[in-house]
Amino acid sequence: MMDTSASLYAAQLWFADRLECPDCAGGLVPTADGFACITCGRRFPLRGTQLDCIVSPGKLGTLAVPLHQGEVSWPTWTPPPDGWQGPLAARTSPRQLAILAARHGRLDVLDLGCGGAEYRPLVRDLLGHRYVGLDRDGPEADVLADAHRLPFRSSSFDHVVSGAVLEHVAYPHVAVREVARVLRPAGRFSGSVAFLEPHHHASCFHLTADGLVHVLAAAGLDVVGVWPQEGWTVFDSLAEMHGPISGPTRWALKRLGALERRVRRRWWHPRERQAGRWLREKTVEELHAERLTLAGQIDFMAAKGNQST
Repeated sequence: MMDTSASLYAAQLWFADRLECPDCAGGLVPTADGFACITCGRRFPLRGTQLDCIVSPGKLGTLAVPLHQGEVSWPTWTPPPDGWQGPLAARTSPRQLAILAARHGRLDVLDLGCGGAEYRPLVRDLLGHRYVGLDRDGPEADVLADAHRLPFRSSSFDHVVSGAVLEHVAYPHVAVREVARVLRPAGRFSGSVAFLEPHHHASCFHLTADGLVHVLAAAGLDVVGVWPQEGWTVFDSLAEMHGPISGPTRWALKRLGALERRVRRRWWHPRERQAGRWLREKTVEELHAERLTLAGQIDFMAAKGNQST
């Protein structure tokens, strides 16, 4: 790409006016080969159609957290936002697409940890929203950046979607604070996190439902719902994902997962006789709580209130 075409491409990016320097938070202006910070002078080149906005090595941040650990409170159970009838692509979630489809108006959507940007044609072309994919080194990302320091001004997006990303960042509290910062008031953050999946691709922090609620609430977000990812228990993830598990064990785990889904609908344990629940069918809320403790991944949705973050 020639310098003149790079400059023209940079100026035409729909999100160009909300970019900021990840090092000093100064504004960015188009240059012959990308963008430059008007405050510190650092340049951010375009590499093909990818804008390199990765924070400089050695930059430090601070995080204020409550030192007294209070009790975590899961949100009241609500039916998961399902019902997507449209097309799917690899590594896209019908639940996340259902969440986006249910929102009104044209949204500015950030795909955090987009990888191959599989959501782009569905979110942009099918749902009609404006889309930007961000990743540390994803091959189809629009912007290369670190989740711990997003190169966007505060209140830039209506929705942030993130599929199985938070377990791969070194400091999930910091990353979610950044999500809350770039969300507009009443914006939504939805996605999934690994829980009982095996270690994979340098995963750092697999979050329980309690841990996920803590991380979201600590960032000032209101947790709307947490749901176990359907058909993906610990048994399923161990059977399907890459790892040092033999073929016969994978075969057994897959069938254990199917059996667990069938028998979990009633109280079977002998101790339930004393509680008067022996063989009683479990309520939807009881099943929801139990499935969260066995989930390979957990889906979530959180909202930003009208306060500034």
